[in-house]
Amino acid sequence: MVNPDNPMDRILIPELPLRARVGVEERERAVPQPIVLEVELRLDLRPAGRSDSVSNTIDYEAVCGRLEELVADRSFCLIETIAEEVASRLVRDFPAQSVRVAVRKPRALAARGVPYAAVEIERSRDD
Repeated sequence: MVNPDNPMDRILIPELPLRARVGVEERERAVPQPIVLEVELRLDLRPAGRSDSVSNTIDYEAVCGRLEELVADRSFCLIETIAEEVASRLVRDFPAQSVRVAVRKPRALAARGVPYAAVEIERSRDD
């Protein structure tokens, strides 16, 4: 039985490519560089499934637009900060009960031959 206080339904937005000013060193933050976000929004999707109405779910395009604005509006030293800001914005601006956010920085460890560095966090409205 599904617990209505902890819905297990998910909206997934995988591999959202964005550009952000991010890096520990100032020279890294001088020019926007690629990052990739993966977002999972958890909420009860039964009302949307029954009504076939976008008003009962989360508009995926609105989420992508909000995240694009968020990372473009400032610079960050850490991808951890990007993940925290994204998670906070999602639970504040959309009716998700909880979110999972992963942030990948493709060029972070290129000199070592590593394809990317990443962080993943989970946050809920109760945090």
